[in-house]
Amino acid sequence: MKYSRRQLGLLLPALAAATASAQSKNGKQEAPAAAAPPVRVEDLPVMKTQAFLYKDIPDTINGKNKSKRMFTAKTHTGFKIESHMSDIAPGEVNHPPHQHLREEMMFIRTGTMELTIAGKRYRLGPGDVGVIGSNEMHNAKNVGTTRAEYFICNIGRDDI
Repeated sequence: MKYSRRQLGLLLPALAAATASAQSKNGKQEAPAAAAPPVRVEDLPVMKTQAFLYKDIPDTINGKNKSKRMFTAKTHTGFKIESHMSDIAPGEVNHPPHQHLREEMMFIRTGTMELTIAGKRYRLGPGDVGVIGSNEMHNAKNVGTTRAEYFICNIGRDDI
């Protein structure tokens, strides 16, 4: 499925709201939708209005890098939606180049990342967003002198 820039632009405020540091209606943080994503989209819970508090989500360490799985769920229209945070050491890459069916957005919080998509390099800093289209080979490298932190949000199905 293809999305226009306008459609992706309309999605950004919803993504920001989904990761906001507010509390749920009962005053307690609700658990993330899933710790490890199930294989089938049909098995995922439907995303509900809720908050995912950064400070409460445990780190996963991978060598010099770390990450946090913010949420994995499906939208009310049946698309998988997932977000995670990565904290990458200077000179390190996030993962080997790979591709997938779903579209993905990279939101830079701190540091400087070089996002490579289909051989083209994009230098991204705080506040910048990189959009990765469906089935495009991609990965990213911290090209700065300090740690780089970014959030990924992706939407779409990989199981069809």
